[in-house]
Order: sequence, then structure tokens, then C-alpha cells
Amino acid sequence: MTAKVIEGTIIFRTRAASRQLVEVEETFTSLDELFTRCLPLSNEKLVDRIIIRGIDENGNPRQLTLVFESVTVL
Repeated sequence: MTAKVIEGTIIFRTRAASRQLVEVEETFTSLDELFTRCLPLSNEKLVDRIIIRGIDENGNPRQLTLVFESVTVL
């Protein structure tokens, strides 16, 4: 068996109407879909974290979390 991505979540940071920072989640089911969702350049939604869930070569569940720090001011 080969390792495989099952699904994932992108957590964006954005400002609400109240000017507070809030998190918005979007899911994806392939790395191609993840790539497509992260392509638009926007100061309105910044990628904060990406969580990728899948299975390893032994069929065991695995999770990889990528955390980003942004120097852009919202």
C-alpha cells in the first residue's frame, strides 16, 4: 500500500465586519484542489494553517499540519 491523502482543511484568517480577526475553514480532497484554493492572491484571506489527513503505507491514519506566519497586515 502507498501513502495517500484522504482530505484536508485550509484555515484562513480574515477580518469580520467588526474588524476582528476570524478563522474561515475550507476543505479539500486532493492536493490539486489544495493548490487551486491557495492560488488566489488576496489581502482579504490569508492562509494560516493547512491540515492534511491521510494514511501511511501501513494503512495507519496520519495528519500533517503546516502553520504559516504572515507579515501582511489585514
